[in-house]
Amino acid sequence: METYRPDGIVCANDRTAGRMMHTLLRLNYVIPRDVRLVGIDDIEYASLLPVPLTTLRQPTRQIGDAALSAMLERVRRPGVPARDIFLHCSLVIRASCGGELRQSAAQS
Repeated sequence: METYRPDGIVCANDRTAGRMMHTLLRLNYVIPRDVRLVGIDDIEYASLLPVPLTTLRQPTRQIGDAALSAMLERVRRPGVPARDIFLHCSLVIRASCGGELRQSAAQS
């Protein structure tokens, strides 16, 4: 039976990524050498994890504003078709994805 090891893992949120990181470290994986890890949220402790976590920072305030506006529009006009709402996010590169290694090598 073949075994597969992922090169990287993207978790649904930073809390899950933090738990995954602790599990991988207990299993003696070296992050990011053995596996790269990314979360989503940019919660306060993401940079304080054993390996600072790369994450996608979401505009939570704008998400709430957009959701409220869409809901109120639906109440005013029930026949309005469903739509997608796109907001900008930013990638926060930290050690867990190996990006800092590449950046420092390029600067050398």
